[in-house]
Amino acid sequence: MTKRIHLALAVLAACAAPVALAQPGRTPDCADPLSQAEINMCARADYEAADKEMDSVLEQVIAQYRQQDRDYADLGPEYVGAEMLLAASQKSWATSRSDFCGARGLTNYGGSMRPAVVSACFAMLARSRTEELRWLLE
Repeated sequence: MTKRIHLALAVLAACAAPVALAQPGRTPDCADPLSQAEINMCARADYEAADKEMDSVLEQVIAQYRQQDRDYADLGPEYVGAEMLLAASQKSWATSRSDFCGARGLTNYGGSMRPAVVSACFAMLARSRTEELRWLLE
């Protein structure tokens, strides 16, 4: 468990490092980044946007399941628990994403493009999870 936490922290630190390398006062043009540091910053911004969207949809599903649990509570305990199961699922998913993208990032260990690779992986999986969560709203 501690090893996993250290790996996750290393991945996040690698993603944050490029911010310090970018040109001061310059906002990168993500349509045409000029350096690897800017590519890394843009990949991180993309990941953060994908995560924000996923969190928004997740909150909608949580609200729906919370209400569903209230509505079904009178039917018995076997009819409630959707919110709790969703929370457990999301926690497992987040751990899996960190491990999966951490493993992917090891392909570029020590390289300047590693943060972009990891961030792109995080963004891709966040978008996929967002679609899964949207399916729960149907």
